Amino acid sequence: MGQEEIDSFIERNLKNFSVNSTGWRDLIRQMLFEFAIGGWNIENDVFGKEKFGELRCNIYSENEELNATLKNITDKYSKLSAKTCEICGSEGKMRTIDSWQTTLCLSHFLEQQPVIEIDAELNIKLKGKKILNLKDVTNVEVEYDLQGLWFTGNGLDEEEQTYFSWQQPNYYLLLKTVPLHLFSEEIQYDVSEFFNNLQDCEICGYKAIHQRECLRCHHEPWSDSESFIEDYGEKSSYIKDCQIEFFIDEDDYEKYFKYDRSFEKVPDHQILFSHNDLNEYEKLLF
Repeated sequence: MGQEEIDSFIERNLKNFSVNSTGWRDLIRQMLFEFAIGGWNIENDVFGKEKFGELRCNIYSENEELNATLKNITDKYSKLSAKTCEICGSEGKMRTIDSWQTTLCLSHFLEQQPVIEIDAELNIKLKGKKILNLKDVTNVEVEYDLQGLWFTGNGLDEEEQTYFSWQQPNYYLLLKTVPLHLFSEEIQYDVSEFFNNLQDCEICGYKAIHQRECLRCHHEPWSDSESFIEDYGEKSSYIKDCQIEFFIDEDDYEKYFKYDRSFEKVPDHQILFSHNDLNEYEKLLF
């Protein structure tokens, strides 16, 4: 099979892949090349798409041996795509944006998940752009357990409410900043009780525990339950392991939330792990 024939097959089929951007273009080219040299009839087109943050390609042959080869190729590139930014092609990882899974590098993830900014004039901004001013808001509705806010008011689109989510840095700072009278009476009580009842987290060092989960590091506080004791033995071991996870930040969560000012820091917070503990943990992880 000639190189020109393979190149023609690749170029013809690139357009058959429905993906979000151009970051996977080289992966798709390589996959199509492997299909061609693996025995696929290059007169037949191939189709694929992005699904759940990975590259998916539906390709089938009635020849069992060829079909096994094709499956190995598609599995290989599906796994590679889950480590490749869909936008730029650099190293990435699976992330969630507005409940959608996508594979992005840290830079493009941060671009699509901007930090909520609140200035002294009560302007709410994203990426430096003013979204609304709290003085213009006439009503705020909330999601279950205060996990989302919808704003309506002067200057805002009457048919579209402006929405913010707990998944955005400074969301709880925004919740705290919203004047209580903009909520219903029932929600006013819930918001006040929420902030009054936050507990100190011994793992990350923020006053952010709500209903047995830290809203800053998302760990549970220690419990004397059978499962905790069986897995960790004692409280200090549990806190140490969680602190190491928080420090290593394998999912880039802390890099994203480093500008979050929603919660107060706990005075005299203690770090329980040592350099040797960190080295031993990294050996197991990497």
